[in-house]
Amino acid sequence: MTHGGPLEVLAETRLIASFPAGASSRMVAIASVLAEEGFAALTVDLGDLDGLQRLATVLGGRAVIGVHGVRTADDLSKAQTVGATYALAPIGTKVLAKAAASRNLPLFAGALTPAEIVAAAGMGAAGVLVHPAEVLGTNYAPHAVAAAGGCPLIVGGSSPYGVTQWLNAGAYAVVADSSLLADALDHGDLGFLRDRARNYTSEAQRIGRWSPPTP
Repeated sequence: MTHGGPLEVLAETRLIASFPAGASSRMVAIASVLAEEGFAALTVDLGDLDGLQRLATVLGGRAVIGVHGVRTADDLSKAQTVGATYALAPIGTKVLAKAAASRNLPLFAGALTPAEIVAAAGMGAAGVLVHPAEVLGTNYAPHAVAAAGGCPLIVGGSSPYGVTQWLNAGAYAVVADSSLLADALDHGDLGFLRDRARNYTSEAQRIGRWSPPTP
């Protein structure tokens, strides 16, 4: 069972599993395995809100369900209506941050460069989404976290190795990259999915709960 809202869950578990657009009918089975292995936060693409609704209904208190790919206030409204409890935006704007705040829906505003991260952190959103983080590599981790200035920072897409680097640098949470789900969406062995999930969660659990940096 999850405890608290999405921000509390993310601070505790430090991981997000993200379903791509057009995810298969195995979404619920895959999500159940992930939840059992410690992934208590999931996101679904904005184009698959039916899938989001299914997950929100089936998983109940086992995971918090969010949406990624939001760009407008209307996107936020539609996602929240079917059960989204937080949102990841590839591009952060003050208008979007304000709309999310008015709905009490935690939003992580997209940014990449240090200047963009500083701007996103000042928008009034719940946090910053560094996206696409893989283009700059894990050496960028301490610089991105420093630019966020204590604002919770989520990393968009990382391997288990990257999880260690980003979380040790002070990132709030990490979105697992495509290697997590791999062939599970196409009838791959869910036992292998379970093993891959443990590679992530064992690292996150070893590092432990996020705490704001000391000024």
